[in-house]
Amino acid sequence: MKRIIAIVLAVLMLATVFAACGDSNDPNRKVTTTVKSQYDDGFAKSYATSVKTDDNGNTTYEFTGSQYDDFVYDYNNKVSSTITKDIASKHESNYGEYAYIKESENSVIIGLNPGEYDEATCKAEAPACAEYAWSFFQNLEKPVSSIKVVYCNANDQSEVYGSFDFSL
Repeated sequence: MKRIIAIVLAVLMLATVFAACGDSNDPNRKVTTTVKSQYDDGFAKSYATSVKTDDNGNTTYEFTGSQYDDFVYDYNNKVSSTITKDIASKHESNYGEYAYIKESENSVIIGLNPGEYDEATCKAEAPACAEYAWSFFQNLEKPVSSIKVVYCNANDQSEVYGSFDFSL
């Protein structure tokens, strides 16, 4: 009976070890991204361990897991800040609260104060927000082909005022 338990425990330990291989949280994992030239602004260069450009101008970046995580975090902040500044430049100083990229939902979230949403204005501004966001989403390990620009209540994101879909 003890042998059977020991064998089962050994199998479970091996399964745990193999399950941990390739863990997306492993800071030493290798991550490769290939970015089309129109979406590559070179931001990833200082994070990558190697950079190669092909004949079409597409750039391949290789990262360790921790380098990639740092790159995604910093690039998200950079692009989100750019979107926020762009929106603010077109409105009064107290318009809106924030804009940020929500990677898990392939979205740009724009938080507005109640009463600030105007569908025509937001519909006209959404393509510019999406264009900024494409540069972020196309630099990811798994690029996406569609994103949303979501205008919501800044204090309650479940209250969506408008959402605009964009595809490559």
